[in-house]
Amino acid sequence: MIDAHTHRYPPEVYLNPQKFAQNQGESHWLELIAPTNGSNLQGWSSREVMIADMDRASVHKAVLLGWYWQNPETCILQNEWHAEWIKEDPERFYAFATIHPSLRNPIDELKKRQEQGFVGMGEIHLGVQGFSMQDPAWIECIKFASEHSWPVNFHVTEPVGHEHPGRIPTPLEDFIWLAREFPELKIILAHAGGLFPFYELNPKVRNELRNVYYDLAACPLLYESSIYRKLIDTVGHKKIIWGTDYPLKIFPKVQSKPDFSTFIKEIHKVADLNDDEKDALFHQNIFSLLPC
Repeated sequence: MIDAHTHRYPPEVYLNPQKFAQNQGESHWLELIAPTNGSNLQGWSSREVMIADMDRASVHKAVLLGWYWQNPETCILQNEWHAEWIKEDPERFYAFATIHPSLRNPIDELKKRQEQGFVGMGEIHLGVQGFSMQDPAWIECIKFASEHSWPVNFHVTEPVGHEHPGRIPTPLEDFIWLAREFPELKIILAHAGGLFPFYELNPKVRNELRNVYYDLAACPLLYESSIYRKLIDTVGHKKIIWGTDYPLKIFPKVQSKPDFSTFIKEIHKVADLNDDEKDALFHQNIFSLLPC
């Protein structure tokens, strides 16, 4: 199994996240990991704990996604962490590069990470990071990803739903435009794509989204468990990708700390997957998108 949507931080971050956020100017990240109102769903894991959690759930590898940092320099910092970790444990982790188009040389940064073994880009959130889908510097990043067969993971917010700290709009029209302009680009829309896959019931929309995929990260926090089967029945099992958002506690009523097993068990319990669907969701779909 491959978890297609995880995050990881070094001890200097998770031992004092407030200090890190203040030093880096990452106010949105701080509001998510230490909200001023509501429950704190953020968990933290060391390398040893994360790998042990993966082993307990029979998760062979995990994709380390970057965060959608407001400060471009934090993107470089996180990419340095990822470079170190995939060198340390190449058999357990894939790395995606986080990026901000306002960097002095964003393409140089992407080239550097590609040479270090990175295999994708994201997680990206245009609203938080403060640029548009058609920003010229961002388009150059997209062209790089498309030319090098890198999938790009976008955070997608549900357009209708309950209020929570992470609910910053991500207009769905942006993703239709991107898929239309770059039909070879491999696009992963996180968090069930904010329910965007159900727009594929429109045949004209579906035709433009042949290279768009949807991960399940944090879905238990957002949707009832029937969503997994409904997604498969709507867009097909080859477009749905399992990811947890680890180390987020996505089952706060039963989790005292993050894990991988709880989500796996829920999907098996409620989705009535056949063998082909299991292989696709938990392994083959994300594996087939990676340029390695």
